[in-house]
Amino acid sequence: MRDKSERTTVWFAGWASMLVILFGIAFRSIQGDTWRYAQTYIRLSNLGLAEALAQADGNWLFVILNWALGQISPNPVFLNVFVAFSCLYILNSSLKKLFSPTQTAICILLYSAFPFWVFYVSSGMKQALAMGLLMQSYIAFYHQKRSAWLWLGAAPLVHSGALLVYPFVITHLLTWRPSFGYRRAIVFSLLLLSASIFLSMAGLTKTFMQPLQAAVPLSDNYEIYFQDASSFNYRAGFRWDFTIFSILPLMVAFWLRRRGNRLSLMVSGWWLNLYILLITIYQLFSFAPFADRFAGFGWNLVPLILMVMVTDIQRPLALKRVILLYSVANLLILQFYTGNGLAVAF
Repeated sequence: MRDKSERTTVWFAGWASMLVILFGIAFRSIQGDTWRYAQTYIRLSNLGLAEALAQADGNWLFVILNWALGQISPNPVFLNVFVAFSCLYILNSSLKKLFSPTQTAICILLYSAFPFWVFYVSSGMKQALAMGLLMQSYIAFYHQKRSAWLWLGAAPLVHSGALLVYPFVITHLLTWRPSFGYRRAIVFSLLLLSASIFLSMAGLTKTFMQPLQAAVPLSDNYEIYFQDASSFNYRAGFRWDFTIFSILPLMVAFWLRRRGNRLSLMVSGWWLNLYILLITIYQLFSFAPFADRFAGFGWNLVPLILMVMVTDIQRPLALKRVILLYSVANLLILQFYTGNGLAVAF
């Protein structure tokens, strides 16, 4: 990226890759979760707004979006296209507040190759939009803007599961203060993560989280997460592959420091501390069917966290190495995640 022509090439590569992925997502076959979204979209498009909102079950903004789009076109492909490009717009808007245009394009490239971001945008549309709003809130918190609370408040109105991040975001904001100590905040977060991993490995998380089910009234949509995972042919419980992938940014931070690179506490430290708290959510809900959806609240930030660190130290060689490591990890973890290919050998 030494001159303008090279930066232009990088920018074109990042955006071209993402647009190829988005067209694949937008015009994919309608099956699985996409089929359920399509059926809901068609049903809501035939209702009045008041009737549609009566069925919102807390996700009012997403219901309004479905209803409004349904008035334009009842074809569910319209919803696919709108959500895919909205997620990209929100992602780009978020990244531009942290990085230069070229760095943003590199991060866009990383997200286009990130299986979990692609999965949520294509199959978990509600959660993808909610995680986009959450990312906007995190960046606003990082820049100490009050608008962060608006983004944070809007996310559960799209996907009520976003409420799960609230205790962890508030913990981050309360501990990441000079009075508490920044290093002490990271140690505290690591201890919290370690405790959750221990509970998960010991098979105690369901017992530990059971009071949540009793204290919070859950809709039928969320009761599924407290049922037996084997009934859904889902591999629940502690998973080494998910855990290793979750701590990959922490491993990269450790490697960068061992190589003599100084990571700023106020930049990389801020984001790593938030990330550590967010990946605790998965460990606490590892017993649940489809627990990877809980992991998504942390995993959605992986490319961003990596980009923050390599731009923080400002060393191009580190950027190249991290991108290479990230690409190989994506290939391996995707195999474990889907249960295909290489996973069979293990």
